[in-house]
Amino acid sequence: YILAWYSFCNINFCRDQNMFRTAASALSKRQTSSALRSAARLNGGATKNIARSSSTTTPYEIVPAGEHGDFKEYSVIFTNRSLNLMAKPFQTVMTDLNGLLKETYNADKVAIIPGSGTFGMEAVARQFATDEHVMVIRNGWFSFRWTEIFDMGGENKMPKSHTVLKAKSQPAVDGSDHLQFAPYPVDEVVKRIYEEKPAAVFAPHVETSTGMILPDDYIKKVADAVHDVGGLFLLDCVASGTVWADMKKLGIDSIMTAPQKGWTGPACAALVMLSDRAVQKMKEKEETSFSISLKRWSAIMDAYEAGGFGYHTTMPTDALRDFHQVTVETMKFGMPELKEAQINLGDAARGLIDSKGLTSVAAPGFQAPGVLVYHSPAGVDNPTMMNRFKDEGLQIAMGVPWRIDEPHGLNTFRIGLFGLDKMGDIPSTVDTLETALNSVLDVSGHKVEKEEIA
Repeated sequence: YILAWYSFCNINFCRDQNMFRTAASALSKRQTSSALRSAARLNGGATKNIARSSSTTTPYEIVPAGEHGDFKEYSVIFTNRSLNLMAKPFQTVMTDLNGLLKETYNADKVAIIPGSGTFGMEAVARQFATDEHVMVIRNGWFSFRWTEIFDMGGENKMPKSHTVLKAKSQPAVDGSDHLQFAPYPVDEVVKRIYEEKPAAVFAPHVETSTGMILPDDYIKKVADAVHDVGGLFLLDCVASGTVWADMKKLGIDSIMTAPQKGWTGPACAALVMLSDRAVQKMKEKEETSFSISLKRWSAIMDAYEAGGFGYHTTMPTDALRDFHQVTVETMKFGMPELKEAQINLGDAARGLIDSKGLTSVAAPGFQAPGVLVYHSPAGVDNPTMMNRFKDEGLQIAMGVPWRIDEPHGLNTFRIGLFGLDKMGDIPSTVDTLETALNSVLDVSGHKVEKEEIA
């Protein structure tokens, strides 16, 4: 162990990753099997075979919370109450998550970065946008975040320039006075890509502030265009829920997400998936951050894949173990089934809210199933709308600015439909929402106009 760690800590990440893989591979892969046997013993000896309709990765067991490995804790990193990043059970956590994430997103490489989804966004931006001209598809406040990250990196540095393509407003299809929004027209995006030849295009799969989703055909057209000019397509999937994006099918070079929404896990890390194209680009560019270096965290996963371990900064080991545990439950549900359930839940909830005479911010064809953003009843501001839902026992999210040239003074509310519990009982989830919504609309003085039956 000491030799492997010494080799890792002294490695030149830019040139000598293979040296570390060789050192790490000396650690026997039998350690993983031993950890699984220990986990089974602590779990009453039961061995669970998880049925997965889309499975090609070997199903795995829970690593029990009390399983800290074979050694008493005298390292300089953790205490007796934490899972050590060198311990066999944590090696199992990392290799299992690596395999599952690769399969779920059809990725070639995975990096897990301590922090949150935004840490992954900045790691990807620093790795692929520094000193380049790039493009951002902005559908709201949380894709404005790319510009915020760029600006904090230094003027004309990260990147040296960037073009922002903002979502556009259109009249509401329901005939109301509200505006609806759709992403920048895809054919115009493609045209701009061929004109500007960006090194990367950054986009949100689901925009959390407006409830817009980029459909598969939109993503594929943009990805194909940016590949034609030698660039990368980088997709923020933090708010995608279980609408898993297939990287190879759609041409995505990096997906950034996190455990707390689609994976029903604890907020603790960024999950960054990469294509082979992105991995090659990563090798060609120097990193510009120490703690969120995509290159270094990618090398950490190399170490665990090789049967060893690695240290860069301290990882949230116990939270990742909790995340690992809930992925076992996720696999029992089934990955394709979860995607279908997310879509069905979104359709049911949107149908409910539409029936109350409220208008979706996202235009038809671009309405996300996991994030629903609607214009509030007339005269109800954002904090008031949120508090009225709280009075009914529901914590929703209030509206935020969008930074897409929207009119001043818009009032909206946001509903999140994430997690195994909601998708495991769609009727109850929708009923709970309807009960609260009816009360909120009643106290807000919002009346639903019923259609006359001829």
